[in-house]
Amino acid sequence: MHRDARTAPADTVPLALGIVLGAFVFCSTFSIAASQTALGLSILLWIFFLIRKEAPAPRRTMLDASLALFVAACLVAALFSSKRSESLVGLKNLLLMSAVPTVAFLAASARLRSRLFAALLFSGAGSAVYGIAIYVLGKGEGALGRSPGSFSNAMTFGGILLIVCSLFLAIALSPGLGRKLRIAVSIGAVSAFAALFFSFTRSSWVGTLVSVIVICAVLRRKLLAPLAAAFVIFVVLLPAPYRERVESIWNPRFRTNVQRLELVRGGLSIFREHPVVGVGTMDLGETYRKHMPPGAVHVHGHMHNDFLQIAVQTGVVGLAAFCALLVSFALLIARNLRLDLGPSDRAWVVGALGALAGFVVNGLFEWNFGDAEVVTLLYIVIGVNLAIRLERLRVRC
Repeated sequence: MHRDARTAPADTVPLALGIVLGAFVFCSTFSIAASQTALGLSILLWIFFLIRKEAPAPRRTMLDASLALFVAACLVAALFSSKRSESLVGLKNLLLMSAVPTVAFLAASARLRSRLFAALLFSGAGSAVYGIAIYVLGKGEGALGRSPGSFSNAMTFGGILLIVCSLFLAIALSPGLGRKLRIAVSIGAVSAFAALFFSFTRSSWVGTLVSVIVICAVLRRKLLAPLAAAFVIFVVLLPAPYRERVESIWNPRFRTNVQRLELVRGGLSIFREHPVVGVGTMDLGETYRKHMPPGAVHVHGHMHNDFLQIAVQTGVVGLAAFCALLVSFALLIARNLRLDLGPSDRAWVVGALGALAGFVVNGLFEWNFGDAEVVTLLYIVIGVNLAIRLERLRVRC
């Protein structure tokens, strides 16, 4: 394939740009302000080096259509909303999608991807240890001492740890990797799983359980039965307050479960009134108040469910686009799994599959797609998968 002599090789990234991209990944597990700042700097530096022909240029990818379709659906919903200004402001989280192409085109080499994972390993493990310390020191939230880590609430911390646990577990179980790396990642995984438990975030527990099943099914099927037995024993041996927290997951009379069911009824009522493009991408507190089912007391600003939230805000148009987006992420990962990848890239892909499955399940009980910290880390994971795909296509050419 002919390459313009003035254009940088597709896998060459200037040192300064690589450092800022690494800072973005490093900060993603503990600070949204720092990670967004690093993302913005990465994009600005990328543009600067693109002008100088010293950075890889963007090109069409298999995610372009689904990303653009979802953005368009949200924009239409905002423009047709009765609260247009508030809805347009509510679109700001869509800017975080820029993380996908930024990581995809800049993490073009296996060497840089390994350094990004090292950054994620250190920051993820550090964030987990910090979260454990909060619990041990009695600085957590509520009667159980729920640890929020470095975030404002335990649910965000749990969503972050779900993805971190998925990546760490896949690396720890993957064959072909160095013994020292697997030991280091295993230590990080133990820390992350412990911190996840101390967040006491039930939806993240369930999502992580699904992720573990998916990862083991791909890498070590023989572990499924022993892990299931170990999980049952672990729950049975938990002290009563902790075991009650686990058992509340399937208790329909538990307080927050009742509220979730009320949100479903209220959300469906809103959707029936605005089925095409929804009510707009704004806070739903006032709208939900008008559609609260009989007996409901608590007013919520969102639906605690990704699919219901998208349906209420953007209608069937946005819901279809959201589902298409998730399917495109899954197809990307599935196609990568069929490639003849090196051990580290394959481990990342398997971890991404588990993380995506866990994220979707978590999103049945939380508005995690609207949680900037959690969705940013998901976009990084997807961006790396796209980088792997683009590198393989480039090699074929």
